[in-house]
Amino acid sequence: MDRVLARVAGEPLSRFYEAEHRAHGVDIHLNAEVLAIEGENQVIGVKLSDGQVIPAQMVIVGIGITPAVLPLAEAGASVAGGVIIDEYCRTSLPNVFAIGDCAEHSNEFAGGLIMRVESVQNANDMASAVAKSITGALTKYHAVPWFWSNQYDLRLQTVGLSVGYDATIFRGDITARSFSVIYLKQGKFIAIDCVNSTKDYVQGKALIVNGSVLPPERLSDSRISLKELAALSTQR
Repeated sequence: MDRVLARVAGEPLSRFYEAEHRAHGVDIHLNAEVLAIEGENQVIGVKLSDGQVIPAQMVIVGIGITPAVLPLAEAGASVAGGVIIDEYCRTSLPNVFAIGDCAEHSNEFAGGLIMRVESVQNANDMASAVAKSITGALTKYHAVPWFWSNQYDLRLQTVGLSVGYDATIFRGDITARSFSVIYLKQGKFIAIDCVNSTKDYVQGKALIVNGSVLPPERLSDSRISLKELAALSTQR
């Protein structure tokens, strides 16, 4: 791909983290394709499609995941990119629920997009909803997705899903390494990435839950807290 974190973040955040890793001595190859891992009894390098060989003593291969849904599929459950569940985490099989990374569902915070959410939060909150359904009243899964990543002395915290965003707003001070990137879709606040900015992370959740619409110039002004803006927002 042409930038790091391309699947989960907007370009401003990608370029910031790329620069940070390069500053710490990490050599990043963008738009690169691995052709082969070189070596006989032990790895000696990684060969790229342009013919370049990167010397290496160890190779870590990160290729994502394929959800293990074969047992459910063989039992007759509806399966696509994962095992398909309804708003109560029920599969198409009677009395069988599915939660976590394997569960494909219509996510309200992504505009109803059918998707899997690979996070601890998603698994925990789905489990809570299912436990309530099994032991008492049928309970829908309804939780704002959130994620985090610690890289060097940078704490990245994300709330909401930026899927389908059409505008970004920068807020804070990138030189101080404390800022946020807000994602909008048709003016609606749908997600926020916060770097060393826990207050924005905590306060941004309410704007996402409420589907808030605010003037971009207000959102970009870090002197105004997101909590203050939440009281002034309209909803969509």
